[in-house]
Amino acid sequence: MRKFVFLFTLFILLFGSGYVYWFYYNSFSDGTRDGLLIKFSRKGNVFKTYEGELIQQGLRSYGGSGTINTNNFFFSVCDETIADSLEHIIGKNIKVHYTQYRKSLPWRGDNYNGRNQENGQYIIDRIDKVSEGQDVGL
Repeated sequence: MRKFVFLFTLFILLFGSGYVYWFYYNSFSDGTRDGLLIKFSRKGNVFKTYEGELIQQGLRSYGGSGTINTNNFFFSVCDETIADSLEHIIGKNIKVHYTQYRKSLPWRGDNYNGRNQENGQYIIDRIDKVSEGQDVGL
């Protein structure tokens, strides 16, 4: 019986560790996005995180309702130096590199499921390019 309890406990610990690693720490994808930086702020009740929003080129429709809206990209920033840089370039076209995680941790930022095209938490880890902003004409 002790062997069963030991093996069961070991299995639960390994399964739990694997679950936490897979969904919260293993990156799902990474890549670059570019667009006009229209919003950047620091917010949160317990964990203050940096959150931003880009308007990308093109339009997208929401679900089957037939409504068309701008193609916005919502993201979080963990690095203070990147956050400081983004605060000073609002209104400019930027190209950023992101890492996408399957689920969010509250100290890493918001999880914009349903607001981005793909679910998950997007963390910006570097700014690749900054150029002057353009009038979007919405």
